Amino acid sequence: MNILQIADHFGPAGGLERFIYEFTKRLNERKITTKLVVMELDSRHDWGEERIDVSELSDDREAWGALATRFRPDMIVWHAGPETAGIVELLSAYAPVAATVHRPLCPSGARLFRDADEICLRPTGAGCLFRWYARKCGTDISPLEALRALKRSGGLIGALRGCDRVYAVSRSTSDFLALEGIDPERLRVIDNSFGDNDMTVYPPLQRRQVKEELELLYVGRINYTKGVQYLLRAVRRLLDNGHRVRATIVGDGWFTDKMRALALELGLRREIVFTGHVSGSAIDAYYDKADMLVVPSVWPEPAGLVVPEARRRGKPVVVFDAGGLPEWQAYMDGVFTAKHADVEDLAETILEASADDFSKENAIPIHTDADKRTNLIEDLVAMSLALGKEAAVK
Repeated sequence: MNILQIADHFGPAGGLERFIYEFTKRLNERKITTKLVVMELDSRHDWGEERIDVSELSDDREAWGALATRFRPDMIVWHAGPETAGIVELLSAYAPVAATVHRPLCPSGARLFRDADEICLRPTGAGCLFRWYARKCGTDISPLEALRALKRSGGLIGALRGCDRVYAVSRSTSDFLALEGIDPERLRVIDNSFGDNDMTVYPPLQRRQVKEELELLYVGRINYTKGVQYLLRAVRRLLDNGHRVRATIVGDGWFTDKMRALALELGLRREIVFTGHVSGSAIDAYYDKADMLVVPSVWPEPAGLVVPEARRRGKPVVVFDAGGLPEWQAYMDGVFTAKHADVEDLAETILEASADDFSKENAIPIHTDADKRTNLIEDLVAMSLALGKEAAVK
């Protein structure tokens, strides 16, 4: 079986990139031939010792057609992004297309009203242009850029509607896809951590080490929607209430300078450490040093992979009630949920997670039928076989 993977970008940071790397490794283990082709390839893409077959190709449609002719895919797996939406529609003539979706679909890419840090529940449409300014969901004041963003989003949604199968990384993401007119019959929720609902991959929670300061950790891109500003303010609140606490911020992004300035404004020069970029293969050392991971995203985070990553290192995780983040509680213990965009509750939840005796609510979860997720590779193989039989009959 040949699977051609397509994505906008591949590099050394981000949940989608880590997913692509792990997915490719598992295809290789199954002896399924696969190749990843992207529009933009970062010179750094060091996710582990095992290298994967990845190459860069421009938006030349003839070149993409020639690639599909040479590779002869049985299935195309599109890690959905706006830059490759047109390419996927072209290549659908060569093989069935299945898409994985790792973020909400909207012109701004975040589904977040920044005037009140409120999650948007409206479908993409002309009204987005009004809300781009009135609710501050757009980050660029240019009307031309707002129109371009709406067009890109519309192209992405249109391409997804034409896919044979669409895989969402959480129920939250699946609900947003249905809101955008994706056929619910074609939607599946997958486990983007490849844990397969197996609790044995998550070790017992490590109790907090006896030391003066509580060590918090953030891992990810630093932008507004990731909510580092809430973590900094929660640290300030904990300090004001007499608790010794430090936080390490691993990652970088356009919001970094503002977060450094906020840390100084809050008087957190000693308590906050910004590491900058850390390669995916080196992050485990930061998990091991920390007492817990904090994921303060205010946008509807689809299913942040840092949550299972931290749990695999034996660490509890505190998340905001946003998007697919609280859904991890159905698959692993040690996930604590704070009220969305609430600094005070975030601080209190951090203290709860640091307690010696974890609450019963965070014991090993009991799975229900509603919690079950589709095994991506098994479903792709089954779908390819089924479509092959249909073609043979015709």
